[in-house]
This record gives sequence, structure tokens and C-alpha cells, in this order.
Amino acid sequence: MAAPRHPTHCRFDLAPPRHFLYPALLLLLAEEPRHGYRLLDSLLRLGLGPVDRPSIYRALADLEADGLLHSWEASPIAGSVRQVYGTTHAGLEQLDVWMEVIADERSALEAVLKRYDNLGEEPAD
Repeated sequence: MAAPRHPTHCRFDLAPPRHFLYPALLLLLAEEPRHGYRLLDSLLRLGLGPVDRPSIYRALADLEADGLLHSWEASPIAGSVRQVYGTTHAGLEQLDVWMEVIADERSALEAVLKRYDNLGEEPAD
């Protein structure tokens, strides 16, 4: 398997964003392709903080520009044609990388919380 190429727009690996928008979008779209407008509620249900539609569409454009997503027009049921987004193979590989980053962040935060819980006890160093 080829190593995942590094994105140029979505550099989550350099400084993880507070709200994890890029990996959250990739995760949701790996579960199932969706219209952009359907992502807002799903993102809010993840509990990662506030997000607005313009931020979602900017992130989708970044992810697509990096080859991590692809989009296509869906036949309209009612109204206008809508874009559907899905992950690419490179997107799934990058999702694996980002989940490792998130796991590392979680481990670091757990260590901080453990030290906090141990305040007043013997030093941990």
C-alpha cells in the first residue's frame, strides 16, 4: 500500500485544531457519502464545539483540493441539484493518520487529567 500523501490545505497533523473539523468530516463521510448541508447536524452531535455552514464548505473544499474527498452531483428529488461528498482512498488513509494523532492527543490529555486528579498526593515526577 502506498504511503498517504500529505495534504497541503488540511495540515491537521501539524497543529490539531480545537474542533477537529477535518477529521470529523472525513469520519462522517467515510461512514456514508452525504450532501454538505446534512453534515452540520452530524458534526454538532459529535460534540466537538460550534461549527457553521461556511466553515463546513470551506473545509470540504480544502479536503477535496487535497484529494481526500470527491464530489458529484446528485439527481434532485425536489429543488436544485446538490453536491454529494465521499471519501477517496487517500482520504481513508489520511483518516487513519489523523485518528492516530487524535489518539496521541487523548493520551496526553489523560496524563494531564491524571496528574490533576493526583494533586495533593506525592509528586508524579
